Formats: sequence, C-alpha cells, structure tokens
Amino acid sequence: MKPNRLPKSVVLTVLILTLIIAILSLGGWGISYTGGWTNSESRVDPETSAAILSYYEMAGPFYHTILEWTSVCLAIFTGILSIVHFRLKRDVTTPIIGTALFFSGMLDAFNILAADRLVFAVKNLQDFIPFTWAISRTFNVAILTAGTLPFIVRKNPPTRKATINEARSLILVGFLFGLVAYVIIHFFSVVSVPDSLYPELWLSRPWELIPFVFWMFLGTTIFPKFWKKYPSLFSHSLMLCAIPAALLNVVAGLGSRELFDADFFNAYYLKILAYGTPLIGLLLDYKNAYRAEMELEKTASKLEAAKEIQQSLLPDDHPEITGIDAAGFSYASEAVGGDYYDYLRLADDRFAFVVGDVSGHDLAASLLAAQTRAYLRAYANSHSDLIEVMTRLNQALVIDTQHRRFVTMFLAAIDKDLRSFEYVAAGHQGYLIRHDGQIETLDSNVLPIGMTNDNTMQVNKISRLHRGDTVLVVTDGITEAVSPAGEQYGLQRLLDFISVEHERNVTELAELLQADVNRFCAGKRPTDDVTVLLVRWLRDLI
Repeated sequence: MKPNRLPKSVVLTVLILTLIIAILSLGGWGISYTGGWTNSESRVDPETSAAILSYYEMAGPFYHTILEWTSVCLAIFTGILSIVHFRLKRDVTTPIIGTALFFSGMLDAFNILAADRLVFAVKNLQDFIPFTWAISRTFNVAILTAGTLPFIVRKNPPTRKATINEARSLILVGFLFGLVAYVIIHFFSVVSVPDSLYPELWLSRPWELIPFVFWMFLGTTIFPKFWKKYPSLFSHSLMLCAIPAALLNVVAGLGSRELFDADFFNAYYLKILAYGTPLIGLLLDYKNAYRAEMELEKTASKLEAAKEIQQSLLPDDHPEITGIDAAGFSYASEAVGGDYYDYLRLADDRFAFVVGDVSGHDLAASLLAAQTRAYLRAYANSHSDLIEVMTRLNQALVIDTQHRRFVTMFLAAIDKDLRSFEYVAAGHQGYLIRHDGQIETLDSNVLPIGMTNDNTMQVNKISRLHRGDTVLVVTDGITEAVSPAGEQYGLQRLLDFISVEHERNVTELAELLQADVNRFCAGKRPTDDVTVLLVRWLRDLI
C-alpha cells in the first residue's frame, strides 16, 4: 500500500458499492416502506388487526432511524479518531476535517431525534425530513470547504507550535458546533419549513441541488489540491468520499418521491458510504502510524542494544601501566556514533592509545568504528612500527569503504622507558598540556585513514616529558557543541578549561570537563559525537 493512497481494494469497493446503489436507483429497486418491498405485495395481511397494522406502518421510521444513527456514529467516530490521529502525527488538517464531519453528525443526530419526536414536536415530517436532510448536507459540505480551503491558500504548512495552538481550540469548536446543530434543527422544527417534496416534478427534491453543486466543486477542485499539498490516506479518502456524497443528492433529488421509498433509503446507503470512507482512511492512516511507531520502537530497541555494545568496547580508565594514567569519555550525538578511543599493546609490548572519529554519526559510522577498532588491534598485535600499522589499516579501510567514508585518527605509542612518545595524526590533532599549564599543539601530519591509497604515513616524536604532562585528544563534537543561544563551545574554551584545571587527576578532570560542556549546552544534544581522552605522566622521566 502506498503511504498516501488508499489501497486499490478499498477504492474499488467504494466505487462498486456506489455503482450498485446507483443501478438500484435507476431501476427503481430497493427497500421501500411506503407499502412493503418495492415492486412487491405488502407483507401485512389485510385481515391483521389495526394495532399490528399501525406497528408495521412504523417500519419506515424505524429503518430510517437505524440508518440515520449509523451515519451519526460514523461521523462521531471519525471526529474522535481524527483527534487521536492528530496526537500521533501532529497533522492539524485531520482534526479540522474531522470536526467538520462531527458537526454534520450532530445535525443528523438532532435531525433524527426531531423526526422521531424525541426532542421537538415536528408537525410536518413530509417537508421537515427532506428539507433538514438538504440543510445538513449543505452545512456539511460548506464546513468541509471552509476547513480545507485555508490550507490550500496558505503558502507554508502550519508550524508545530501553530498546529498545537489550532488543535487546542477544536474541543471548544466541537461543542459550539453541537450547539449550533441543536439550534438549527430546533429552529426548523418550530417554523414552517418551505415545501421540500414535489413528487410531480422531474426534480422532486430541489433543495438537493445546493449540496450537489458544492460537492461537485469540492470533489473536483478543492479535495484534489488539498491531497496534493497534504498527502495522506485521510486526504485521499476525502477525494473518494466525494463520489457517493455527490451522487446521494442526485438519487434523493431525482428519485425520491415520498418518504421511505426506495430512493429515500438508497440515498441513505450512499450517505453511510460517504461517511464511512474518511473513517476507513483514518483507520488505515492510524494503522500505518501504529506500525511505524512499532517499527520505531523496535529500531530504538536495536539501537539501544548497539549502543550498549559500542559502549562496552570502550576501555576502562586507569590502564595497567606503571607511570601512566588515562581517562576519557565518549558518547554519541544519536543512539550510536562513529567516535571511539582505546588502549593498545604493540607487538614490542609498547603501550599505545588511540582516538578515532569516523565520518558521520549514524549506524554505519558505528559499524565502521567497531571495524576500525578490530583492524587496529589486530595490526598492533603483529606489528610494532606505527607507520606499518597505519599503512595496513589505511589499505584495509580503503577497500572496505570504497572511499565513501574515512576515519580521522590520533595514534600514539609510549616508549618502554616512558621518556618519550611518538604519534601519527591522520587528519586529527592532539594537544600536550605541560605540567606548568603551557599547551603545545600536536598537528595532523597525514591524511585521514581510508580516504586514499596514496597516504604516506609519517611519525612525529615528543621527548623531555615531565611529571604532570598530559596528552589531550578530542573529537570535534566537543568543540562544536552549541549552547541554546547558538554559541559553540569552541577550542579555546576547551583549552582554557584544561589549562586552569590541569592539576586535577585525569579522571576528575574528564568528569569536570564533561559537566562543563553539559552545563554550557543546557541539555541540548550535541550535533556530533563527543570523545575526550587524557593520558598523563605520573613521574618525572628526565
């Protein structure tokens, strides 16, 4: 099923039912309670008592009541479900159209209550029923026109805030519509309604011409434009319901010659079909929304599991190496991301640390991050030269990603005597915060990994390390974190914070930095993954 079109089975069913009823009307067939079944003998024996005859004479009003309340229930269900649909999809067009249908249902409800003399004492049902029927149809189509036309005229769809504000007024509008419906039917029950039934004329119920013209205009002009601008199953069902809605006025206006004849009830069948079609559209739209919600929950559950796995791949703080301490944190801007950090052992047993940032921050980025971590660990276990390790990693990722993704990476290895370290900065720089707070930038020296086969690796070396010297490596998610005012956290703010707080141990420093970024963002999610790694020398090595 296409997301914004009714299934072909539904469309064909509505069209076939409409055609069947039209054929019945052309042939003069159908249920009639002016004297039993049309073209049939009366079902009441002439010798039956007068009381039973009187009861059987009520069959027409009884059947009329059943059909009218069926359409009322459909209209009410459509109005209620449209509010539920709005809560799911925040589409303000749905409850507005649903409210219009609800109003039409209120007119029908008070109309049948008056016709059955339960609320008003209507004296002339012969004219009251067909006239108020036409009035109800006219108000129905007029309100639908008034409800849809503004959405076609306005250039931009309503904003989320405007949608909520407009929808809040719908409950009040619904009550007002119910009151207006009561007043209208009460008014026509106490005044003399104009003549509404002319059985001798070709157009026996001329008032039906007004809603027919409205429905033709709505079905051929307004609803198609409305569906193109706001495509949904519901708006598509409105186009379809215009067919039986327009035809019912033809059947009633041309065919019905007296109350409760065959075409009187055939028009009601078309009315029920016209009311039921938008309800079917809403139900199908609701079904799709429910399915989408279930799929979203399943996806969220899977992503949560992926997030837990990804977090489990991060190393514990305080690596087991004498004279070195390290701490860090990493979290994704979405459920999963492409950042990671890790501690490694090279083939010569040197301690190494790495920060990687895969392009993008989606599920594919998280998979590539895990793949990169696995490759790097494998190459580090079998090689001790950083150039060899990074060259092999680059070749593997070029083959796997086909140049569609790349990884910026800072990989460093500390000498066994802890007097120096060397690093490869593949499109990713680091910072050396000296024990006195001075900061040195460890610039990028090669292209990101996986970008090209022609990526010649080179190693830079740092020596003369002191107690308290700290290597800081971050991804750009932290510097690009944005406050509610739109200001970025920025590199300078980050370095100033580290410079001031550098005397704290790395675990506390990492926690304070994370808290400072969260406070700066005031709960606003970062636009990119955030990773921070701090590696500190704990003893003087000169």
